[in-house]
Amino acid sequence: MEPASAMSLDDALALHRAGRLAEAEAAYRSLLAVHRGHPDLLRFLGLLRHQQGHAAEALDLLERAVDLCPESADGRRALALLLDKRGDRPGALVHYRAAARLAPHDAFALNDLGCALMEAGQLDDAAGVLEGAVLMAPEQGDALANLAIVLDRLGRTEEAVALAHRAVAARPEHAATHVALSIVLASSGLIGQAERAARHAAAIAPADIAALLQLGNVLIDAGDPDAAVAAYARVIEREPDHRGATENRLYALHLSPTVDDRDLVTELRAWGSGLSGLAEPRPDRGRDPNRRLRVGYVSADFGKHPVGWFLSPVLPNHDPAAVEIHAYSGRTVADEVTDHLRRHCASWVPTAGMDDAALAGRIRADGIDLLVDLSGHTAHNRLGVFARTPAPVLATWGGLIGTSGLPAMDWLIGDPRQCPAGAEELHTERIVRLPGGYVPYGPPAYAPPVAPPPALGLGHVTFGCFNRLAKIQDGVIALWARVLDAVPGGRLLLNTRELRCPDLRGRVAARFGAAGIGSDRLELAQGGGHADMLESYAGVDIALDPFPYSGGLTTLEALWMGVPVVTLPGRRFCSRHSVGHVTVLGHPEWAAVDADDYVRIAAALSRDREALGGLRSGLRGRMAASPLCDGAAFTRGLEAAYRMMWRQHCVS
Repeated sequence: MEPASAMSLDDALALHRAGRLAEAEAAYRSLLAVHRGHPDLLRFLGLLRHQQGHAAEALDLLERAVDLCPESADGRRALALLLDKRGDRPGALVHYRAAARLAPHDAFALNDLGCALMEAGQLDDAAGVLEGAVLMAPEQGDALANLAIVLDRLGRTEEAVALAHRAVAARPEHAATHVALSIVLASSGLIGQAERAARHAAAIAPADIAALLQLGNVLIDAGDPDAAVAAYARVIEREPDHRGATENRLYALHLSPTVDDRDLVTELRAWGSGLSGLAEPRPDRGRDPNRRLRVGYVSADFGKHPVGWFLSPVLPNHDPAAVEIHAYSGRTVADEVTDHLRRHCASWVPTAGMDDAALAGRIRADGIDLLVDLSGHTAHNRLGVFARTPAPVLATWGGLIGTSGLPAMDWLIGDPRQCPAGAEELHTERIVRLPGGYVPYGPPAYAPPVAPPPALGLGHVTFGCFNRLAKIQDGVIALWARVLDAVPGGRLLLNTRELRCPDLRGRVAARFGAAGIGSDRLELAQGGGHADMLESYAGVDIALDPFPYSGGLTTLEALWMGVPVVTLPGRRFCSRHSVGHVTVLGHPEWAAVDADDYVRIAAALSRDREALGGLRSGLRGRMAASPLCDGAAFTRGLEAAYRMMWRQHCVS
């Protein structure tokens, strides 16, 4: 090999591309000794040092390159990519924008900017930039795939699917395009096709993290949480600190009937302990037990989502003399529920572009006294923010499905049904039990009137379940088959978005067939808009609740439409949503103590159809007058819980 001092830049680049990093580094440094401050050399050396794991030096080199030549689009892109990988999204976005300005006809620069805007939650801007990239290079598969994902998030699903198919046609051997196709197909309800696309991506690139993660996601949609757990485990084997896979796996474990309650809590505690090193000294907000509290709500679900419906009757009823409400919203597409919630907050902070450290810093700066998590281990949660202890008091409520597992989380807000005596061993938090239900219900104005029970006209009873397929495991199907055996002529209606997929309808029918339920007793409906879904309860006499993850909002909606719900509660938090709702409504007799009791309750409700009609006609009125729909009383109880938490903090 010739001496490094005699090498040209092209020679050094050839070594770099060949993976001979130590030799390439020596060549770059030798050239820099002669051409001090050469921006391209600094950039290439910075990229190489990043490959070698020296992130701090790489950042310094790339920043020097940009300082020396701020009009270099390549230099800006390289710095932006590194800042993005380090979690500095705002800093990265500055340089992505600059690169796109400097190279307005470069589809790659536009694609980078579009992706950064998408991650920052600026979806409309991202769509515009990515559309420009596609115009510049119509067959640039990456831009097509990224535009498909953005349009999907904006609700433009048909366009998204068409673009994703174009992306796959442009780059058929590129795993990322198949991942994008899987994402948009899943959003459109074509779960079987989405699963095939994800498996194809994983076959192309068996070590690809995004492909395995998407495979896990779509397996949950397909109703196979145990297989999803295995897919997420493959991600974690390759990248032990991968947050998405770790948290999605925890969510899937809640759905799994094969996971013992104690084992689930052990998993959650282990996860939480792994984040304990993020804790910082809690801010000191004084110790006045009676002063007005600054309460922060953290969620990505401020909209048409169970959390949005639960909050709708709460925020308008907060006492402004007692609490000042601040929302930290990760929602990227607003709707009328979002607008309703926003009107009742003192501040509304968009958080989609903030990493956990930045958001925790903002919450500290805002002087929040009591910070409330509304996600638990569901999608887009910010439990990493709570691990950083940015407020004196931390609580989880509303969107949770069980204990957070975080040592930093002080309180879990439940009720005596959701968290009965002895539930403490399943939670890392102290439990506060609200006197009524643990959430209220604000029914939408467009909910249709209650229809008569269909059994009166059809001559047979129709059972129904509108929960997602992930909750309907083989044990559930076996028990529902027993219900139908006990009710001659009875039929079962399943209604969920996933059943838009012909493949999945076939699979579900086969699973019921194996349990002895033929297609003549099974109806598979394909979901639809929210109003249409509520209207579909006109075809259901009695709702059957799944387990071990019961219905929450779904149960409240069934009750509002006059449909009784039979439930089989377990011990874990997510198995007790329905028992809480039916008990608060005044019908604890609909909660079974075991499988035999579940069959007995369902059969007994089906026998007296006139009584079923009377129950149905009066259920909405009783629900409206119950604590379930008394937003003012619920909020007074919630504020009392907040005050108790604060006072305990003041004397601690």
